[in-house]
Amino acid sequence: MFRIAPPLAVLLLAMPAFAQINCTEGMAPIDSAAPSRMSPVEFTHAIATTETAFAKAFANYGYTAEIDVQTVQGDTVDGAFHRKVVVGFDAFGRVVKTIEAPPSTLTRLQLSEKDIELLVTPPFAVTIDNMAEKDAVYSGRQPLGDHNASVFDLLPRNDQAPLRGFIGRVWVWTSKNIVLKTCGRSTSFPVGPYRYEVVRGQVGEENWFPVLIRADEEIQSGDNSFRVRVTAKYSDYAAR
Repeated sequence: MFRIAPPLAVLLLAMPAFAQINCTEGMAPIDSAAPSRMSPVEFTHAIATTETAFAKAFANYGYTAEIDVQTVQGDTVDGAFHRKVVVGFDAFGRVVKTIEAPPSTLTRLQLSEKDIELLVTPPFAVTIDNMAEKDAVYSGRQPLGDHNASVFDLLPRNDQAPLRGFIGRVWVWTSKNIVLKTCGRSTSFPVGPYRYEVVRGQVGEENWFPVLIRADEEIQSGDNSFRVRVTAKYSDYAAR
Protein backbone atom coordinates (compact mmCIF):
# COMPACT_ATOMS: atom_id res chain seq x y z
CA MET A 1 0.00 0.00 0.00
CA PHE A 2 1.11 3.57 -0.61
CA ARG A 3 2.53 5.29 2.42
CA ILE A 4 1.54 8.89 3.00
CA ALA A 5 4.30 11.18 4.15
CA PRO A 6 3.70 11.97 7.86
CA PRO A 7 1.64 13.55 9.30
CA LEU A 8 -0.65 12.92 6.32
CA ALA A 9 -0.93 9.18 7.02
CA VAL A 10 -2.97 9.80 10.15
CA LEU A 11 -5.11 12.40 8.42
CA LEU A 12 -5.85 10.10 5.49
CA LEU A 13 -7.17 7.42 7.78
CA ALA A 14 -9.17 9.88 9.86
CA MET A 15 -10.72 12.02 7.13
CA PRO A 16 -13.04 10.91 4.31
CA ALA A 17 -12.28 11.55 0.67
CA PHE A 18 -14.28 14.50 -0.67
CA ALA A 19 -14.13 13.52 -4.35
CA GLN A 20 -13.82 10.20 -6.09
CA ILE A 21 -13.46 8.86 -9.59
CA ASN A 22 -16.72 9.08 -11.55
CA CYS A 23 -17.12 5.58 -12.96
CA THR A 24 -20.30 6.38 -14.90
CA GLU A 25 -19.20 9.59 -16.60
CA GLY A 26 -20.67 9.73 -20.10
CA MET A 27 -22.78 6.60 -19.58
CA ALA A 28 -26.56 6.36 -19.93
CA PRO A 29 -28.55 6.00 -16.69
CA ILE A 30 -29.11 2.53 -15.24
CA ASP A 31 -32.44 0.98 -16.18
CA SER A 32 -33.40 -0.37 -12.78
CA ALA A 33 -36.59 -1.96 -14.14
CA ALA A 34 -34.80 -4.10 -16.74
CA PRO A 35 -34.69 -7.81 -15.91
CA SER A 36 -31.38 -9.59 -15.50
CA ARG A 37 -30.36 -12.79 -17.23
CA MET A 38 -28.48 -13.71 -14.08
CA SER A 39 -29.64 -13.90 -10.47
CA PRO A 40 -27.44 -12.62 -7.63
CA VAL A 41 -26.74 -16.23 -6.64
CA GLU A 42 -25.70 -17.11 -10.20
CA PHE A 43 -23.54 -13.99 -10.28
CA THR A 44 -21.75 -15.02 -7.10
CA HIS A 45 -20.85 -18.45 -8.44
CA ALA A 46 -20.48 -17.98 -12.19
CA ILE A 47 -18.61 -14.67 -12.21
CA ALA A 48 -16.26 -15.64 -9.40
CA THR A 49 -15.39 -18.86 -11.23
CA THR A 50 -14.72 -17.01 -14.50
CA GLU A 51 -12.67 -14.33 -12.76
CA THR A 52 -10.53 -16.93 -11.02
CA ALA A 53 -9.86 -18.57 -14.40
CA PHE A 54 -8.94 -15.20 -15.94
CA ALA A 55 -6.53 -14.49 -13.08
CA LYS A 56 -4.78 -17.82 -13.70
CA ALA A 57 -4.62 -17.21 -17.45
CA PHE A 58 -3.22 -13.71 -16.88
CA ALA A 59 -0.15 -15.23 -15.20
CA ASN A 60 0.89 -16.63 -18.60
CA TYR A 61 0.70 -13.36 -20.51
CA GLY A 62 3.26 -10.66 -21.14
CA TYR A 63 2.21 -7.03 -21.57
CA THR A 64 3.24 -3.39 -21.32
CA ALA A 65 2.26 -1.41 -18.21
CA GLU A 66 2.44 2.38 -17.93
CA ILE A 67 1.96 3.79 -14.42
CA ASP A 68 1.37 7.41 -13.40
CA VAL A 69 0.76 8.71 -9.88
CA GLN A 70 0.30 12.44 -9.26
CA THR A 71 -0.49 14.72 -6.35
CA VAL A 72 -2.37 17.89 -7.27
CA GLN A 73 -2.70 21.12 -5.28
CA GLY A 74 -5.41 23.33 -6.75
CA ASP A 75 -4.84 23.15 -10.49
CA THR A 76 -1.13 22.39 -10.20
CA VAL A 77 0.54 18.98 -10.25
CA ASP A 78 3.07 19.25 -7.41
CA GLY A 79 4.41 15.71 -7.51
CA ALA A 80 4.60 12.94 -10.08
CA PHE A 81 5.76 9.36 -10.48
CA HIS A 82 5.99 7.65 -13.88
CA ARG A 83 7.12 4.21 -14.87
CA LYS A 84 6.73 2.14 -18.01
CA VAL A 85 7.64 -1.53 -17.99
CA VAL A 86 7.42 -4.54 -20.27
CA VAL A 87 6.46 -7.80 -18.60
CA GLY A 88 7.67 -10.95 -20.33
CA PHE A 89 9.23 -14.34 -19.72
CA ASP A 90 12.58 -16.04 -20.08
CA ALA A 91 13.75 -19.58 -19.32
CA PHE A 92 13.52 -18.88 -15.60
CA GLY A 93 10.06 -17.30 -15.48
CA ARG A 94 8.54 -13.83 -15.33
CA VAL A 95 10.75 -10.85 -16.22
CA VAL A 96 9.92 -7.16 -15.76
CA LYS A 97 12.00 -4.76 -17.86
CA THR A 98 11.84 -1.05 -17.07
CA ILE A 99 11.55 1.14 -20.17
CA GLU A 100 10.91 4.56 -18.62
CA ALA A 101 11.64 5.62 -15.04
CA PRO A 102 12.29 9.35 -14.58
CA PRO A 103 13.03 10.52 -11.02
CA SER A 104 9.94 10.74 -8.84
CA THR A 105 8.95 14.20 -7.59
CA LEU A 106 6.35 12.95 -5.11
CA THR A 107 6.66 14.40 -1.61
CA ARG A 108 3.19 13.71 -0.20
CA LEU A 109 3.30 10.01 -1.12
CA GLN A 110 6.11 7.51 -0.68
CA LEU A 111 6.10 4.54 -3.06
CA SER A 112 7.87 1.27 -2.39
CA GLU A 113 8.75 -1.30 -5.05
CA LYS A 114 5.94 -3.44 -3.65
CA ASP A 115 3.47 -0.62 -4.28
CA ILE A 116 4.70 -0.32 -7.86
CA GLU A 117 4.46 -4.07 -8.43
CA LEU A 118 0.81 -3.97 -7.30
CA LEU A 119 0.18 -1.43 -10.05
CA VAL A 120 2.26 -3.30 -12.63
CA THR A 121 0.20 -6.44 -11.96
CA PRO A 122 -3.48 -5.40 -12.29
CA PRO A 123 -6.03 -6.90 -9.90
CA PHE A 124 -8.91 -9.28 -10.53
CA ALA A 125 -11.25 -8.13 -7.79
CA VAL A 126 -14.15 -10.58 -8.10
CA THR A 127 -12.40 -13.92 -7.66
CA ILE A 128 -13.70 -16.69 -5.42
CA ASP A 129 -11.46 -15.62 -2.52
CA ASN A 130 -12.59 -11.98 -2.74
CA MET A 131 -16.28 -12.92 -2.79
CA ALA A 132 -16.26 -14.40 0.71
CA GLU A 133 -18.94 -12.91 2.98
CA LYS A 134 -20.31 -10.63 0.25
CA ASP A 135 -23.89 -10.18 -0.92
CA ALA A 136 -24.62 -9.41 -4.57
CA VAL A 137 -27.54 -7.07 -5.34
CA TYR A 138 -28.85 -6.62 -8.88
CA SER A 139 -29.21 -2.90 -9.71
CA GLY A 140 -30.36 -2.93 -13.36
CA ARG A 141 -28.91 -2.78 -16.86
CA GLN A 142 -26.67 -0.12 -18.38
CA PRO A 143 -25.11 0.19 -21.85
CA LEU A 144 -21.34 -0.24 -21.77
CA GLY A 145 -19.57 -0.25 -25.10
CA ASP A 146 -21.25 -2.83 -27.32
CA HIS A 147 -22.99 -4.54 -24.41
CA ASN A 148 -26.13 -3.92 -22.39
CA ALA A 149 -24.42 -4.88 -19.16
CA SER A 150 -26.09 -6.18 -16.03
CA VAL A 151 -25.05 -4.14 -13.01
CA PHE A 152 -24.47 -5.76 -9.64
CA ASP A 153 -23.39 -4.19 -6.37
CA LEU A 154 -21.22 -6.24 -4.02
CA LEU A 155 -21.98 -5.34 -0.41
CA PRO A 156 -20.43 -6.50 2.88
CA ARG A 157 -22.40 -9.16 4.70
CA ASN A 158 -20.91 -8.09 8.02
CA ASP A 159 -18.48 -5.56 9.49
CA GLN A 160 -15.41 -7.65 8.61
CA ALA A 161 -16.29 -8.38 4.98
CA PRO A 162 -14.88 -5.09 3.57
CA LEU A 163 -11.48 -5.97 5.01
CA ARG A 164 -11.22 -9.16 2.97
CA GLY A 165 -12.12 -8.31 -0.58
CA PHE A 166 -13.86 -6.09 -3.10
CA ILE A 167 -16.76 -3.76 -2.26
CA GLY A 168 -18.37 -1.88 -5.13
CA ARG A 169 -20.12 -2.11 -8.49
CA VAL A 170 -19.59 -4.67 -11.26
CA TRP A 171 -20.73 -4.46 -14.90
CA VAL A 172 -21.28 -7.93 -16.37
CA TRP A 173 -21.76 -9.41 -19.84
CA THR A 174 -24.12 -12.02 -18.48
CA SER A 175 -24.36 -14.35 -21.49
CA LYS A 176 -20.59 -14.93 -21.25
CA ASN A 177 -20.15 -14.57 -17.45
CA ILE A 178 -17.59 -11.83 -18.10
CA VAL A 179 -16.77 -8.75 -16.01
CA LEU A 180 -16.52 -5.69 -18.26
CA LYS A 181 -15.73 -3.13 -15.56
CA THR A 182 -15.52 -2.73 -11.80
CA CYS A 183 -15.69 0.36 -9.60
CA GLY A 184 -14.95 0.10 -5.91
CA ARG A 185 -12.45 -0.61 -3.18
CA SER A 186 -10.48 -3.75 -2.45
CA THR A 187 -7.76 -4.91 -0.11
CA SER A 188 -5.86 -6.13 -3.19
CA PHE A 189 -5.58 -2.61 -4.62
CA PRO A 190 -2.42 -0.59 -3.90
CA VAL A 191 -4.22 2.37 -2.29
CA GLY A 192 -6.64 0.91 0.23
CA PRO A 193 -8.88 3.95 0.95
CA TYR A 194 -9.34 4.89 -2.71
CA ARG A 195 -12.06 3.92 -5.16
CA TYR A 196 -10.69 2.46 -8.39
CA GLU A 197 -12.26 2.06 -11.81
CA VAL A 198 -10.92 -1.01 -13.61
CA VAL A 199 -11.86 -1.33 -17.30
CA ARG A 200 -11.48 -4.64 -19.13
CA GLY A 201 -10.64 -5.40 -22.74
CA GLN A 202 -10.76 -8.62 -24.73
CA VAL A 203 -7.45 -10.44 -25.08
CA GLY A 204 -7.47 -13.30 -27.57
CA GLU A 205 -10.74 -15.15 -28.03
CA GLU A 206 -11.64 -15.92 -24.42
CA ASN A 207 -9.87 -13.66 -21.92
CA TRP A 208 -10.87 -10.23 -20.65
CA PHE A 209 -7.99 -8.50 -18.87
CA PRO A 210 -7.60 -5.02 -17.33
CA VAL A 211 -6.63 -2.33 -19.84
CA LEU A 212 -7.15 0.78 -17.69
CA ILE A 213 -7.17 1.52 -13.96
CA ARG A 214 -8.01 4.97 -12.55
CA ALA A 215 -8.39 6.64 -9.19
CA ASP A 216 -8.83 10.36 -8.49
CA GLU A 217 -9.52 11.41 -4.90
CA GLU A 218 -9.40 14.65 -2.97
CA ILE A 219 -7.90 14.23 0.49
CA GLN A 220 -8.54 16.70 3.30
CA SER A 221 -5.44 17.60 5.33
CA GLY A 222 -6.36 20.01 8.12
CA ASP A 223 -7.62 23.20 6.46
CA ASN A 224 -6.05 22.21 3.14
CA SER A 225 -6.74 19.51 0.60
CA PHE A 226 -4.92 17.84 -2.25
CA ARG A 227 -5.82 15.35 -4.92
CA VAL A 228 -4.22 12.04 -5.72
CA ARG A 229 -4.51 10.70 -9.26
CA VAL A 230 -3.54 7.17 -10.21
CA THR A 231 -3.60 5.91 -13.79
CA ALA A 232 -2.38 2.56 -15.06
CA LYS A 233 -2.64 1.42 -18.68
CA TYR A 234 -2.03 -2.12 -19.93
CA SER A 235 -1.44 -2.99 -23.57
CA ASP A 236 0.35 -5.34 -25.99
CA TYR A 237 -0.85 -8.52 -24.29
CA ALA A 238 0.89 -11.62 -25.65
CA ALA A 239 0.56 -15.24 -24.52
CA ARG A 240 3.67 -16.91 -23.16
